[in-house]
Amino acid sequence: MPREVFAEEIETFLERLDAVAATRVVANEAGEIERIYVTTESARDDGAIRRAITSALMSQFNLPVDGWRIQIAHFELTPELESLPECRLARLEETITETLTRAQVELRYEREGVPKTLIGTAQAPPGQAHRLRTVATAAIEALRPLAQRSGNKPSLEGLTLMPFAGATVALAAISMASERASLLHVGAAVVSTSEAEAVVGAVLDAVRKPTRPVEKAGGVRPDRRHQIEGLRQHYERLLRGDGGPAGAPEPGGTPETAGTPVTGVAAAPAQDPDQQLADIRPEREGGAAIVTRDEIRGDTQSAAKVPPRASVEDVFYRRLVVTGAPVHIRCRDGYEIPTAVVKEFGTYSLLVEVNGVQELVFKHGIIAIRPYGPLPPETGTPS
Repeated sequence: MPREVFAEEIETFLERLDAVAATRVVANEAGEIERIYVTTESARDDGAIRRAITSALMSQFNLPVDGWRIQIAHFELTPELESLPECRLARLEETITETLTRAQVELRYEREGVPKTLIGTAQAPPGQAHRLRTVATAAIEALRPLAQRSGNKPSLEGLTLMPFAGATVALAAISMASERASLLHVGAAVVSTSEAEAVVGAVLDAVRKPTRPVEKAGGVRPDRRHQIEGLRQHYERLLRGDGGPAGAPEPGGTPETAGTPVTGVAAAPAQDPDQQLADIRPEREGGAAIVTRDEIRGDTQSAAKVPPRASVEDVFYRRLVVTGAPVHIRCRDGYEIPTAVVKEFGTYSLLVEVNGVQELVFKHGIIAIRPYGPLPPETGTPS
């Protein structure tokens, strides 16, 4: 028979277990345990913790407790980026050919007096424009194992070189994504020996920064529909020959006449935002024509859906869809898709596939789409 034991005695005993940070025992009027509430900082699963608690109670107090009566809550662990060891650049190799740009970064650090080595590689399309970004990506790949131990996934958000205080400084923006949030870290390094080494130094400086959220200036991003509405009103004023804002008095007008409504001129009715988009970039007749690879390669009935006089843009997109050629997409905000395959295209957007995952890209945000080499000839494309 279980001996008589108090709830406080059980709580004190359970808090001595490795997996238990705090506990509370709730009993009913008959003295039977109804619930045991446990908080833990351990990464062990709930089943293992319940088995440990039931075994401890049975061995210490000869007290059997059903596992379902034990409720477990986990503390949310906050990874500390300061715990990352200080790394230094040991070796940097760059390879630039006609077909690709490749970089390999070797970092070294010490753990418990033992030297450790990290190696990261990255490659990109050829050209000097991709050189420094490839070096930064290789440095991030080298640091990735250390960052993942802290529960973070690093990625490059931005990179630039700028003059400052009589020197050239490399700035790197690194996002550290965890289960809680994605935080932005910015690091800097002065260009002393080479720009590539300064880029690696900026990346190392960024990941060593303490974890804290960064609030964007201006709060919420401006609504694109409001921007489009302002653009539409601007062109309406140009068409009317009115250089001032809507409703402003004509040049030479008096304040009295400025506030008097003009007879015979009706105010323009407010338009629906969707109609405003259509005014700026009209849809094709019947809606936005979504052209797929099957439709282009299909029979004459599906071929009739393609406009007879396609633009240069549509011809280019159609060749990408038909051939399935990989392309490099560069956007206005600096976002890049190194390798993608265009699956469908419409009036406003492209549907691309990246590493087996489909992504919708809006045309207004694209700067350039470059295939990797000449496009193969189309087969079965209707004229």
